Amino acid sequence: MAGTDQLPDVMDRITALSDAGDHAAALRLADEVVAADPERAAAHTARAWALENLGPEHLPQARYAYRDALRSDPTELWAKEGLSTVLRKLGQGDEADELCREVIEEAAARAASEVELLELLGWCQYRLGQHEEASTTFRRALATDPDWVSVRFDLALALLCEGNGPAALAEYAACLALADSGRLGPVDGLVAVAFDDLETAIAEHPGLLEMPETTTARDLLRPAQRPDPGLPMGGSWSVRASGS
Repeated sequence: MAGTDQLPDVMDRITALSDAGDHAAALRLADEVVAADPERAAAHTARAWALENLGPEHLPQARYAYRDALRSDPTELWAKEGLSTVLRKLGQGDEADELCREVIEEAAARAASEVELLELLGWCQYRLGQHEEASTTFRRALATDPDWVSVRFDLALALLCEGNGPAALAEYAACLALADSGRLGPVDGLVAVAFDDLETAIAEHPGLLEMPETTTARDLLRPAQRPDPGLPMGGSWSVRASGS
């Protein structure tokens, strides 16, 4: 079991496992952290994210884990956004939208000093259909770190939903080039999430298939065509989400 003095390093390891798509291993390690420090909100959030990505049968457990995180720390916006995603998948769209609005308000107030919250701000804007605002937020985030690959995937999706197919496809191609470069380590899990997010968008907005770029992006991201596919389930998670 991880000692409390080792927790920051262990949290980084959990995030790396999730990014690589090994959510079962991430869950095992998150369980250890929660056992060592039950009040560590980020560990509950990481545990919830792993459960969410292990398949729809784990969504009720993920919901409880996100709520455990928020009980430990009501300011844990990664948990609030994650809970919103899970509730939406469980058919509780109104509650999910309300949580998105709360995240937007809180993240906007804190993003100047906590730049990692820009990802959550943009994602919740996207989920509420504010695609242009989301694109602006994602570009603001990328101005601080052009290699923030999860945000680049989010930007590509927002651009696609805006109707800007060529710009969206260019972003998807840039994302995959970055993912395949090896500079960021294994990120198959992030690619899998991007594919699932695109599939969700198509299911919600079938008109996206009228743009040829949508089909091209789908084929580029499709797990069967990736060299080491991760485990797809949607939502937003970042290498920046492993804080205390």
